Amino acid sequence: MSHLLHVDNISVSFDGFKAINSLSFDIGSSELRAIIGPNGAGKTTFMDIVTGKTRPDSGDVFWGPKSHSLLRKSEAEIAQLGIGRKFQKPTVFEAQTVYENLLMALAKPRGPLSVLFYRQNEADNKKINTLAKQIKLDDHLDQLSGELSHGQKQWLEIGILLAQEPQLLLIDEPAAGMTSSERAVTITLLQELSRTRSVIVVEHDMEFIRQLNCRITVLHEGSVLAEGQMDFVTQHQAVIDVYLGR
Repeated sequence: MSHLLHVDNISVSFDGFKAINSLSFDIGSSELRAIIGPNGAGKTTFMDIVTGKTRPDSGDVFWGPKSHSLLRKSEAEIAQLGIGRKFQKPTVFEAQTVYENLLMALAKPRGPLSVLFYRQNEADNKKINTLAKQIKLDDHLDQLSGELSHGQKQWLEIGILLAQEPQLLLIDEPAAGMTSSERAVTITLLQELSRTRSVIVVEHDMEFIRQLNCRITVLHEGSVLAEGQMDFVTQHQAVIDVYLGR
């Protein structure tokens, strides 16, 4: 299988603490993967390295069929290559409608000012309606984003990322703060998205991950402790010792 992302033996230390320790990781095209592990396992640092926020001390990160190194690229260049990241706390323009948020996000240079002077065109309308349907907000296009529920804001933020047409989505703790019905919709949404792009979900909630029904990578002390399907991971003695047994 060809890899979309290949993390090759990366390490990074902060003030003598090894946050990532000889970590290697692969994800294929159109794959859904969950990353779990105790606090301090390196999950956030891993995402920081992939998105260019943190530079590793050693190792490399390769992207796409031509295996371009990401290490010499800026955060903006990495985003343009097709890697989108959603942080745990949703950041949407609350005073703008769902429609306006998606419009600003479409893959072209645009800011809040140009939206004020924007004239609707059919192509953009079509894209926005498609996005809204994907993220289950097609009935909320005219609603102010600040009025959305927490879960709906999370979906809108995923839509904002999708507008940039990424090939890989990194999604941090999507289940946090969601109602059970929102969680069910989110699981379906992430599964649907992974049919056309790769999705990495970092999550603590084991029931949420079980329902995602995907391959799981367990991080511990900055490296991969175990990898496999849910049953394999939950029966792995080292995983029980360092994470599940807590």
